[in-house]
Amino acid sequence: MKELDLYNMPRKKMIGIPLVILIVCIGILCFSYASNGSPVKLGYDFTGGTAVSVPSSKAVEEMEQNYQKYDLLFVREIGSRTMLQFGPMSSDENSQLKEEITGEYGEDVMFSHTGAAFGRDLQRWAEIAVLIAFALMATIVFIVFRNPLPSFIIVFCAAADIIIAMAMMNVFGIELSLGTVAALLMLIGYSVDTDILLTNKVLKERKHSKEDFKRIFKTGYTMTTTSLAAIVVMFLVSTFSYLFTSYTQISILREISAVLIFGLVADLWNTWLFNVGMLKSYIEKRGTR
Repeated sequence: MKELDLYNMPRKKMIGIPLVILIVCIGILCFSYASNGSPVKLGYDFTGGTAVSVPSSKAVEEMEQNYQKYDLLFVREIGSRTMLQFGPMSSDENSQLKEEITGEYGEDVMFSHTGAAFGRDLQRWAEIAVLIAFALMATIVFIVFRNPLPSFIIVFCAAADIIIAMAMMNVFGIELSLGTVAALLMLIGYSVDTDILLTNKVLKERKHSKEDFKRIFKTGYTMTTTSLAAIVVMFLVSTFSYLFTSYTQISILREISAVLIFGLVADLWNTWLFNVGMLKSYIEKRGTR
């Protein structure tokens, strides 16, 4: 990505490319909502159910066949272990499942259970947390800049980053869990830092020239890519640690880092294409008055 190319790019293209990507991602979320009743497939944290981790070298297909009489949602290999996730079941079914799995795999089995009602409560509180965090961020942005349009652009870019990250969760099969909700909350902070930097330099310090843009871009791009580098390392370690140590994959860290990677990559074009294009239009229109 070259600074001068970005600076000289036609404004319609700068604004249009991120908007097209955003519209496609909104379409993905709408399709998921029509199919599953939720923009992102809910994990067992929110739907309720039972997760079981067993030491097994059996094929996924064989495991699915063995436990098909239960409400088996999926089977996933995680390093040297296999994770089975079941939907909500009655207490009798849960007891029968525990007895059957313990009888086959011994005591080296990990069970995790979440009730359906408790899962729904968690989902509601997670939604409230995201809305409150986003509302507070938007309020602070409007207070700092006291200018409706640039402030709205910053908030719009943050929302776009989160929408794109959620759409990519669907594409790559990452479910919405407490961990991925935490990642979305972190994205609210990560998303606005470069937008605030750009808007502050352009509006308050009145740095509009090509050389000014190059310096701002270098600073903001460095901020984002250094964060990305650290998160990519976290993703690789949590995903492939079992190749070098006796530890299994750390799935929660892998999912959190994946969501952050999606959002930060989206933030690059939302900030340096969409936000820059909108600010250039705003400055030119204000200058003609």
